[in-house]
Amino acid sequence: MPVIDVKFSRVRGLLNKDINISELEEVLFRFGMELDGVKETENGDYMLKIEVTPDRPDMLSTWGLARALRKYLGISMGLDEYIIKDSTFEIHVDESVTPIRPFIAAVVAKNVNLRIEDLEDLIYAQEKLHETFCRGRKKASIGFYPFNILRWPLIYRAEDPEKIRFRPLGFSELMNGREILQKHPTGQKYAHLLEGFDKYPIFTDSAGHVLSMPPIINSEDYGKITETDRDILLEVTGTHKPTVKLVVNIMASILKDLSADLYYVTIRYPKGAEKSPYLSPRKWKLSVKYVERILGIKISKSEIISLLNRMGLDGNFTNEEEIEVLVPGYRADIWHPIDIVDDIARAYGFDNFEPELTPVFTTGGVLRRTEIVDYIRELMLGLGYTEVFTFALTSTEDQFTKMLLPIDNEIVTIMGAKEAKINMMRKWLIPEILKTLAYNKDKKYPIKLFEVSDVVLLSETADTRAMNETRLAAVSAHKEADFTEIRRVTEYVLRALGFEKFLIKRIDHPSFIRGRVAGIYIDNELVCILGEMHPQVITNWGLTVPIAAMELSIDKLMKWSYKPVEIE
Repeated sequence: MPVIDVKFSRVRGLLNKDINISELEEVLFRFGMELDGVKETENGDYMLKIEVTPDRPDMLSTWGLARALRKYLGISMGLDEYIIKDSTFEIHVDESVTPIRPFIAAVVAKNVNLRIEDLEDLIYAQEKLHETFCRGRKKASIGFYPFNILRWPLIYRAEDPEKIRFRPLGFSELMNGREILQKHPTGQKYAHLLEGFDKYPIFTDSAGHVLSMPPIINSEDYGKITETDRDILLEVTGTHKPTVKLVVNIMASILKDLSADLYYVTIRYPKGAEKSPYLSPRKWKLSVKYVERILGIKISKSEIISLLNRMGLDGNFTNEEEIEVLVPGYRADIWHPIDIVDDIARAYGFDNFEPELTPVFTTGGVLRRTEIVDYIRELMLGLGYTEVFTFALTSTEDQFTKMLLPIDNEIVTIMGAKEAKINMMRKWLIPEILKTLAYNKDKKYPIKLFEVSDVVLLSETADTRAMNETRLAAVSAHKEADFTEIRRVTEYVLRALGFEKFLIKRIDHPSFIRGRVAGIYIDNELVCILGEMHPQVITNWGLTVPIAAMELSIDKLMKWSYKPVEIE
């Protein structure tokens, strides 16, 4: 869970309640968070480390945390009202930025009561959101600007990096866009976000002043705020519009907590316009019977409303059984009525629920799938093979290059992988067993290894666009290892599982010796490959003995009805 660092005096001051650390720890625990550490400071204050529930990015700031706790403690309950005034402020979005970082949102905050500690906390909240919810600034990034020096309308566009020239935050010298990515510490850290693009996003005012180069750095001259600023522009750009909208709402709510007057900013895209921020409450329908069924308690209408108010929500009964629930625009965790029920349960207190014994008693058992997998393990152990467990994370070099295969696009890759040896999920098991064999090549031969585990394949039908497939793979390494040996092992396993009818057919596979590799088919579906490994594959792994290998899809076998033969 994300951890925020806050001063105890700040939390207590924003709560407007005399509370000690032990009491705060108890409240946090009941809310679903945890006090992770307490450290006394030189001035007698305490620095607290608080683990925040990851689905509440609005609480990644002192204000957001205090706001939620004030409601939970009954100090100021219910839905906050956000009055946003109309204005003529506009941001014009040029289509040149669409393929790079297409979305932007903003709000103008006037009469902000900004002290030095408020400014520090505001910047801390900005960076904490960047690190966590914004995925290292990729999905969204936040910028603040002194309002009074801006010339409206503002322009968000893309430009040749050599033509972008301004003084980046913290520097006194002019730099172009490419120099900022090469020389500025922040530019170096986030340069990967603009990698591969010929143009970089740039945010300017109508006078041509560069305000920032999103998502990298603000301008020292036009993108730096201090505690003396009373009028501020907040801007959020990103690649994921729902994240951009939510982040601008979260930051706007913080500015409102700083007594600011909020003003709409019209975002003019090439194909339409909209007003930002988006703080109007969202409406949900909730059934009383649904709440009672999920929580297992009888609850009155007034109590439901009170509990909703303690979680910063509001509700009105449209009839005897249905509530219209209003959710503030800065909440990211309400996706289904069950999430509202979860809020009601937190406010009710999980320790207040009366435990009951289940009316139906059952006895636990082993799934048939597990029985089959365990049975296969017994078979392989009985054949003299040693079981290994390899890592699911691997590399394209191990899975493809060393196996003489072209790199497949139909794989689950790890985005932003920093280590070339770990950049994908394994697609088949044999290379990983060969890797294990390579690490143990100084051992006495013969070496016979097997693994029963999952590989990860892309799937258009799966919700996650990927699926696991359980397989059996075996490798036999010694000077007499050949096709006949591994075929006997495979046939033994299939017949022991109850399969008598299957077709062994010659196939071509670059990882195996041509003419010494076959596929096993059941009802015309390939369920297994087996054969003698190609000499170049063996050399690629630093090995020197012949190797026979097989890989069998257990998941495919389970589509057919069969009865394993009893092991004698």
